[in-house]
Amino acid sequence: MATNMRDVLRALLDLQEVDREIYRVKEELRRLPKERDRRRADLEAKRARLAEFEAETRLGKVKLKELEDLATQQRQRMRKLETEAMASRQDAASVAAYQHEIRSVKKEIGEAEEESLKLMEAAEAQEKLAAPLRAEIEADQKVFDEFMANAEKEAAAARKRLDGLLAKRKTRGVEQVEPNVLRDYEQILEARDGLALAELDNRICQGCYINVPPNVYVRLARGLELVRCQSCDRILYLRD
Repeated sequence: MATNMRDVLRALLDLQEVDREIYRVKEELRRLPKERDRRRADLEAKRARLAEFEAETRLGKVKLKELEDLATQQRQRMRKLETEAMASRQDAASVAAYQHEIRSVKKEIGEAEEESLKLMEAAEAQEKLAAPLRAEIEADQKVFDEFMANAEKEAAAARKRLDGLLAKRKTRGVEQVEPNVLRDYEQILEARDGLALAELDNRICQGCYINVPPNVYVRLARGLELVRCQSCDRILYLRD
């Protein structure tokens, strides 16, 4: 197990070379399900909008049928009233009553026809919105299916690459590093997007690009301890 800090840093740098690749592959494996879920949610949202349009259209058709039935019934009633009025034409009072009722029925028929027209116009407007949305959903579904087929291939390739990298990692001298140092390194690696070590160049940490105090450079140059950036907490090293 390495005790010289420069040897430890070299071992960690060698390890980080593989770990950065591992991190990228894991990110890809995390990205694919997120992308899948995002695309699926977009599709479901569009389907929900289409379902609303179709539900409103169905409701409109039910109301339209009710109005048509009402208008038919009222026309039949009006014809009956007209027949009865003709039969009672000798009775002026009865004729007046029938005429009043006929006017009321005609008004109801007119209102039903007007409401029916509004419903038909609304249905036409809904269809103008629904038709392009259906086409969009159909196109998006094809794109999604293609994405899923490619994503499965990409995920399989990424898992295979990850297995290879994990096997490669075991050959990178992990045993040369103290367990507590390795644990700290892996925690930083996870917290800092796969970059646990950063070069100190001209007293600037290349991980966060913040200047470090002079004593940090001095401690690092001595090579007696692992030195971390006070800003990003990465382990610092000097290029040989």
